[in-house]
Amino acid sequence: MDAGRTRGPAAAEAEPRHDPMVAGLPGAVALLTAHRADPHAGLAAAVVGPGGSGKSALVAAMVRSARRRGLTTRRIRSGDSVPFPSDEDSLLLVDDAHALEAATLAELTDVADDPDARLVVTARPWPCPRALSTLWLTLGRARAPVSLDPLDVVGVGERASVLLGARCPPALAATLARLSGGSPAVVDRLVAQMRDTGPRVVSAAAERGSSEVPPGVLDLLRHEVQGLDDGPRRLLLALAVGAPRVPAALADVLEVDRTTLDDHLEHARASGLLLPAADAPAELGAVAERVAPLARRTLVRLCAADERLGLERRIAEQALARGASVLAPARRLLGAGLRGGDLPRVFAAAGDEALASAPQLAGALYVDAVAAGAAPESVVLRRAEAAALAGDLDTALRLADPLTSPAAGTDYPRAVAVVATVMAHRGMGRRAAAMLAEVPGLGDLAVPGLVGGGEPARARELHDRHDDGAHASTTVRSAVALAAEGLLASLGQGPGAAPAALSDLARAASLVEPLGGGILLPDSPAALAALVALHAGDLELADSVLRRACETAPGGPALVPRHRLLRAWVAMLRGDVAAVREHVTAAGRGRVALEPRDELAAAAIEVGTARRSGDSAALRAAWGRAREALVRHPVDLYVLLPLGELVVGAARLREQAAVRSAWEAAENLLESLGDPPLWRATTSWYGLAAAITAEDVGGAGRHLDTLTGLAERLPLAAALAPAARVWVAALSGEVDPVVVETAARGLHRLGWTWDGARLAGEAAIRTRDRRAMATLLACARSLADTGRPATDGTGPEPSGIPTSGLAGDGGEVVLSEREREVARLVLAGLTHKQIGTRLYISAKTVEHHVARIRQRLGSTSRGELFAQLRELVGEP
Repeated sequence: MDAGRTRGPAAAEAEPRHDPMVAGLPGAVALLTAHRADPHAGLAAAVVGPGGSGKSALVAAMVRSARRRGLTTRRIRSGDSVPFPSDEDSLLLVDDAHALEAATLAELTDVADDPDARLVVTARPWPCPRALSTLWLTLGRARAPVSLDPLDVVGVGERASVLLGARCPPALAATLARLSGGSPAVVDRLVAQMRDTGPRVVSAAAERGSSEVPPGVLDLLRHEVQGLDDGPRRLLLALAVGAPRVPAALADVLEVDRTTLDDHLEHARASGLLLPAADAPAELGAVAERVAPLARRTLVRLCAADERLGLERRIAEQALARGASVLAPARRLLGAGLRGGDLPRVFAAAGDEALASAPQLAGALYVDAVAAGAAPESVVLRRAEAAALAGDLDTALRLADPLTSPAAGTDYPRAVAVVATVMAHRGMGRRAAAMLAEVPGLGDLAVPGLVGGGEPARARELHDRHDDGAHASTTVRSAVALAAEGLLASLGQGPGAAPAALSDLARAASLVEPLGGGILLPDSPAALAALVALHAGDLELADSVLRRACETAPGGPALVPRHRLLRAWVAMLRGDVAAVREHVTAAGRGRVALEPRDELAAAAIEVGTARRSGDSAALRAAWGRAREALVRHPVDLYVLLPLGELVVGAARLREQAAVRSAWEAAENLLESLGDPPLWRATTSWYGLAAAITAEDVGGAGRHLDTLTGLAERLPLAAALAPAARVWVAALSGEVDPVVVETAARGLHRLGWTWDGARLAGEAAIRTRDRRAMATLLACARSLADTGRPATDGTGPEPSGIPTSGLAGDGGEVVLSEREREVARLVLAGLTHKQIGTRLYISAKTVEHHVARIRQRLGSTSRGELFAQLRELVGEP
């Protein structure tokens, strides 16, 4: 029993307005305020709250308030006798009344009957013996019980602000609320920890989500956990490691009956370690609480490893028996080395669940299934599929290849699909198609490879069989069939070929989007749709299909580089260098090396970006990678765009011999397919660009004739043909500014920003008409500006009229647009005065430009200057 006396009026006047012990607890604040307003009036109150909710803090605050007002405080504990009638100036305080004997509770009930009594009783909501219930009823007649509920974010912020002596930022309050679960006692310990070590300790614990618990909080929670009976402690531990909150399932995990489970739940709730949760299960009667975050970590940290693993195993096996998801519990057991029982089936089922969204995890689960006792052959094919989806093609091939014999039985078609997928990634699409074509039910999967390899008749024959196998779902089979139909339609000669092909392929891509990453395909419908759209000049459709593919990841991580690099291609055509870098970086993230199909695309993008930026040094540096990539990947229909980019780059570097055989193979392939306009147009455009770069007037004329002949059958060719005529005419110095601008803006409307700007710019420097030159330069700049993203200061600004670079001993030299114009005219043999007349600048200004270029290049002679300028800007 404690007693205390007032310290005088001065002490009362100095009393703080808000007692920090009850900050954030509105019920406790109201009770304390009522006592302060009239300390000698009768006061009978019941305060109910779980452990750590602030009951003891309220009692301490009442003691201080009473002493300041001249009242004696008497605290009743187990075994104490209760004075009655109470002293005139006495305030009786009872903490944890649920732990008192029945006789003491009966005496307190007698005191509570006195209207003049001053009595405050606190208790946990459970256990609640009959004597305590009677006391609650008596106290409730005078005043409604005070319920100390968990603090919300506002309450946590208010309490932390009072304890810190400064305003608690909202973000920190949210962190404290998340970690503490709203327990005032835990908030107090966290704030004390912050005062000692700084707020970053608390924030870091929240961000890491690790098993670390601040030492002060660990001491508090350890005391609470160790004070629990074994049953409630095991219940809390089970919930902490993921036990279901459905009572029947939870009782099964704990191996107790429902009555015992209910007792354990009440005990856990009363401890303050089981707190209300917003995500309560929908099942009627489900446990609507969760273990507070720091309490969960404390429970796991303090328990024995064998006990935790035993519970986690029970949770996993019980979930399997109920037909519920086993992925989460199996993942917690991953690598634990447990064997026997239902664990092999648990791990295998979890692997099947993870296959679509996390194939790498699925592979690890299948490995643990074998380690737990499953027969290796029972999961070997699923392991191969998981490895293929995850992009681990070596493992996929090693596991699936022994099963590609017809003797493998029902596993044979799936094993062939795995091996064919690996081959397609590695540039052997034609060989992959040949394998697929031999397996009943996989005919449509073979069509893309057969079409790409120049075997349309065989592809049409397989597609017309309608030989649907049972290896895939109806949705996947429908998507594969639509993709096959779209590719065959793309070979058509009429103007309707491109729209029909795009319609089928876009629908195929949309069919597989909801299925996620668990679909094993040699190539995705989205990638095929984007390729056809690029060849048709529809950049908007290509980007839209690819954007959705990047979000839904059909084909899993293995196809992520494919989709990202095709998006980079779209960005390159639009002149968006920043987006090109972003997508190329994402394509290579987490990979030691790209597979040959993706490596060829990445190398071509590197060459194309360097060429468009006029960076000769970067172009030459990229060329070595491109040559190797081209050697490793044979020519098929789906590499015509990368090949075209490499052909133009080769012409720029005078390396045509390195690509001649591949270019001839592409020509032969298109001829074998009947020269389909959709695939021929872009190929001829790249051929034209290469011929122009090499000053090959005859070759440029042949490609112009091809594009002109295709203009009525393909909208893209209709837009490219006028631009091609302008290019060919410009080679001879014939420039009509109206025709040039019309053609350039036609390219720009296609989304080919750089090509349109370059066409206008190159035509401008080839005309002798000063007015036409000014008009075309203005057109070039306007087209470049509309396609130019904001720069971030980390690299050269992308431009419709690219600048050029040269690597020398002093590093890279980049010419401005005006310097590039001057350099071309110098190479053409014009005098300073003639150049000034063309560019509307003085001869003196031209002289300054030439001197600055010479100085930056370090040229010591006119011959050396001309040689370096040719390297920078090409021939005049």
